[in-house]
Amino acid sequence: MNPLAARGPHSVTLAARADCSVITLTGDLDLDRVEPLRTALREACTAPGAPARVVVDLSRLDFCDSVGLNALLHARSLCESNGRTLTLADPGPQFHRLLCITGADRVFDLTVSGAPDGPPGTGP
Repeated sequence: MNPLAARGPHSVTLAARADCSVITLTGDLDLDRVEPLRTALREACTAPGAPARVVVDLSRLDFCDSVGLNALLHARSLCESNGRTLTLADPGPQFHRLLCITGADRVFDLTVSGAPDGPPGTGP
């Protein structure tokens, strides 16, 4: 048995709302678990008739590595090519640090619910 399989629940859900598509990530996002995200992002970013705004809810994401970040960067490009926008919502400290270290925080639209000072670790 793969020792990483016991890391806890992981899920990717896609919900279409009137004004946006929302992809919610739960658990860890790495090489072993990125394919469901890629599928959801591809659908949200390219499906005819889908909302013009795609939001990735990161509030339940525990860990993300470079493979997950790459999938999100690719999705940003797909959204732009299809006249859509991609927003990353409520990144946790680990993911926000990954964004800052790589410079990706400057290319994504980031939102944080209920935090007027910006993403974690950026306030006073």
